[in-house]
Amino acid sequence: MVGAGISGLTAASHLARGGCAVTVYETGRGPGGRTSTRRAGPDGAGWQFDHGAQYFAAKDPAFRAIVEDWRAEGLVAEWTGVFGTLDATTGTFVREDGSETKERWVGTPSMNAVAKGLARRPGISLVTSRRVTSFEGGPGVGDGTWTVVHRSSAPTAQTDDPGAKTDPVPAEPPRRDARFVAVVAADKQAASDRSVRVYGEDPPLLSLAAPAVWEGMRASGQTPSFALMLAVKNGRKSGADDKDEDGAEMNAIFSRLFEFQGATVEGDDVVAWIADDSSKPGRRTGEPDADVTCWVVQSTPAYAARRVKAAATVPGTSAHQALLNEVAEEMTDALLKLAAKSAKRRGEGSVEASKIEIAHVAAHRWGAAFPDDSAVAAAAASGGGASPTRRGEWWGAGISVCPPRSKARRSAGRPPQRGSRK
Repeated sequence: MVGAGISGLTAASHLARGGCAVTVYETGRGPGGRTSTRRAGPDGAGWQFDHGAQYFAAKDPAFRAIVEDWRAEGLVAEWTGVFGTLDATTGTFVREDGSETKERWVGTPSMNAVAKGLARRPGISLVTSRRVTSFEGGPGVGDGTWTVVHRSSAPTAQTDDPGAKTDPVPAEPPRRDARFVAVVAADKQAASDRSVRVYGEDPPLLSLAAPAVWEGMRASGQTPSFALMLAVKNGRKSGADDKDEDGAEMNAIFSRLFEFQGATVEGDDVVAWIADDSSKPGRRTGEPDADVTCWVVQSTPAYAARRVKAAATVPGTSAHQALLNEVAEEMTDALLKLAAKSAKRRGEGSVEASKIEIAHVAAHRWGAAFPDDSAVAAAAASGGGASPTRRGEWWGAGISVCPPRSKARRSAGRPPQRGSRK
């Protein structure tokens, strides 16, 4: 299994339950994919940010049954609170229609709890910080099994920043794991040109004669996004005295940026979504004595596209970090302007940057954040969210091979029913 996101691990858990021994390869340091969680702050402080998927729905009956199992295990809980739309022009917040009950599910105590729980299933072996580079063997070669070739996902000498002060890190020899009877690709990067840009290597799927999977995974369009992670100090602002009128106002504003738990932003060039991550169930920063409130802000696709086009950087380099620092500054500025408009609209005075004490700020770039609506409907229809080869030894699964917001996407990790041995 290539990819330890929800789709890959859900498929792996189904296969393991059917008696298969499944090895899951993940380029990141841990499982989660788009349901990853970033941690920051002092050790043990519990500052965390769901900087990918904010929540998920469970309308499909089959997926709902899976979610109920996750809830029974303590892996998920419902996120409740005030949600709606924020008008960036006027600062007006409109609460969503209360007549329509909308469930929002999140992992507990963090969004990646589901992925971690699935990775612990019997029969599943998780290999992290490794990137699959190619495949060898297969039907008609030797005993017909596959060999997976993989390397460390750390930057190598070829991708190191030319201006770095330290010597480049030499690429390690590849490793080979043999005797797999089938392969499932649940990571779009396996078919993307990122391998060429970052590592100077062909995408791993090119090493296979699997045109259905290759074409299906490459045909799905993706849009980039940036996520801002912001920890704002709670309580009193240094130097603000409640006995003084200005000081009392400052402390009142300082305790909270917005009145909601989550809002879609309309009419802003930079910000598309704002979430109070601390308000999600099981978060330590949501406790009464917490010293910070953690906010996650997602950019508009247009802003991300402009920034990525202007500076196409490679993760792990100083140029990439410089880009993230600039994005964090711009998104923070946009967020505080929205907070000021919102406060003024509510009659709570003005929120100024000097009145907000930021304890942590960082940005993350999602190069392929959201799939396009036109993403490979034919592949989704043919496999219920999976794109198979004719002989069935190779499968592509996940949101990269089926349209978003569809039943197929919600069930993208459900493996096909035919070929139980595979």
